[in-house]
Amino acid sequence: MLENNFDYKPFLKEAYIQPIRTVTVIDDEYPTLEHLVTKGKEGFKGDDIERLSDIIKVSRGDQFNWLLDVYDGKEEVFETNNVSRRLHHSDLLILDYHLDGEDDGLCQKSLDIIKHLADNRHFNIVAVHTKGYTGEKGSVNDVLCDIIASLQVKPRAVNLNDNLKTNIESAVDDWSDDSPDIRKELLDSISKIDLLYLIHNSLNSLFSPAFEDEKLQAFTNIFEQKPDEVKLVKPLLLKWLINEKYREFEGIAPNEAVKHFDWGVENDINWIKTEDLFLTVVGKRTTQVNEIPEKLLSAMECWRPHPHKLILSKLRNDVESKGISASSNILNKKHLQAAWLKELLKTSTEYESKTAAWSTVSKLWEELATEIKGDLGDFTIRLLSALNVAEADKKKLLSYFVPTESDTDELEQVKHANCFSCSRKISTHHIITGHILKIGNSYLLCLTPICDLVPDQKNNDLNIVKGQEIKALMPVTLVQMYDANEALKLTRESMRASLNLPKEHFPELSKTEVLQQVINYSTQNNLLFIQPDGPEGDIKILSFTAGLDGKANPKSKNYYIENQGIFQEGEPVNLHIAEPCDKGVVLKVTPQKGIVVAELRYEYALNLLSRLGFAKSRVGLDFIN
Repeated sequence: MLENNFDYKPFLKEAYIQPIRTVTVIDDEYPTLEHLVTKGKEGFKGDDIERLSDIIKVSRGDQFNWLLDVYDGKEEVFETNNVSRRLHHSDLLILDYHLDGEDDGLCQKSLDIIKHLADNRHFNIVAVHTKGYTGEKGSVNDVLCDIIASLQVKPRAVNLNDNLKTNIESAVDDWSDDSPDIRKELLDSISKIDLLYLIHNSLNSLFSPAFEDEKLQAFTNIFEQKPDEVKLVKPLLLKWLINEKYREFEGIAPNEAVKHFDWGVENDINWIKTEDLFLTVVGKRTTQVNEIPEKLLSAMECWRPHPHKLILSKLRNDVESKGISASSNILNKKHLQAAWLKELLKTSTEYESKTAAWSTVSKLWEELATEIKGDLGDFTIRLLSALNVAEADKKKLLSYFVPTESDTDELEQVKHANCFSCSRKISTHHIITGHILKIGNSYLLCLTPICDLVPDQKNNDLNIVKGQEIKALMPVTLVQMYDANEALKLTRESMRASLNLPKEHFPELSKTEVLQQVINYSTQNNLLFIQPDGPEGDIKILSFTAGLDGKANPKSKNYYIENQGIFQEGEPVNLHIAEPCDKGVVLKVTPQKGIVVAELRYEYALNLLSRLGFAKSRVGLDFIN
């Protein structure tokens, strides 16, 4: 925790609760407007009518001023799609769990609604307001377990083949000869919520013989009392136990993981989140309707979202709430808008339209961000000030929000930050300065000035070859890029040779040491960081010269690219290179295929273009050494 009491709730409220405009309630115990009009309040309990009245009062109060819609979940054709379409990002859904008229057991209808909300493209806030299971041990906790199990994948590691199942069952039966209630004792040794927690947070080490956790203490104590003649190992018995407990969740566990799924429980507060959903389960008996917003804030505080998540949520809300006036200010710049529209209308092909459309959207987004940045900047400054007051130790402050594995790997942080700084998503339909092509296993950087790469600008003649229209070839200059790890080896070897030192003075480096030394060169104007396999792929570090020190000259070649450099992202482009044959007396033209895998930000591309120009324009003088 942070040194001083840090109150995250005001910022969470501003980012997530204040933007709520509509509330949808789905509860089979509440009358809908249609029911009240046609049948009145007949058939509904007084407590339920009072709860619905409370919801209406809270929604219409000055604090929230929400629009309210009520469903009972009993429509003849009840489709989850119909519900989710009515929910926009940051809207609130208050959902009763048991929509099937029962007060006990799993409710598939509610789980389907939650799953659909977790998969749609809006961010939804859900409060499951429930009485929980009935029965001797029934509780709100059972509802929470159902929801978690419907979103959390059952691990394949717990699967047992038929032979293993038979052997374990036989061993448990043998054990029951000494302890008749052993099966029940094993099943009761760990709660459903604790079991789901261990699967979610400790799966990689859960079946290790050395694994220990206080949640497994009762199970471990029982296992240690096992008779010697019962041949069972602890990991296999634990897998059997998980399979037995999972029988309650038969048919609801998903086959694929939900994106960014996480959950937690702290005392009586619980939370579940996915990429597009935040949910908490609260009891009707313990939580009044007017307390739901505060319960949501407490759950969000336990979730502890990254500050950037709040800033992005605030950005999204500001665009929605202030977008109209901001758009008007942008559109009132009539001459600027006329110039942009003229450029957009000039396009004549699908490829040109894609590039022009992205360019226009980028400019409009930049203008929109400028219009709304004032309030967003103030929010960010207030959040930063509160964090600095709460904790002076920056490392401790960072670890409060960032997972340990992300915080400790500083080299990965540097790689990702540098990759964002120097490269971006491919933005054009034709080859430009700064595009990186992968030809075979090599990476080559296009450093032809962009003004010479406009399709059809210099040569728009069409040639008819075998009945097809073929555009003229376009010359491009491609510079060989070098794998940074190999470039480091060359630099180290050059350094060793220049110092005339034996090889043992330059021992082999570990992978981490290699990466550290490569990154040490990142500020020397010679490295590029790209993700050739997309945003989920690994970051590739490339060197502009054969050695990391940049002392060698870049190696460039002249190619000719087909179709005036126009390409479809992800599809290969055809290139040709003319080089002397082995004897050097005639030219040999070699066709090659390449794929544009990355694009440098323009300022980085211009910097390397100037370096290439300097290398090509170097002057030979008559000095001798």
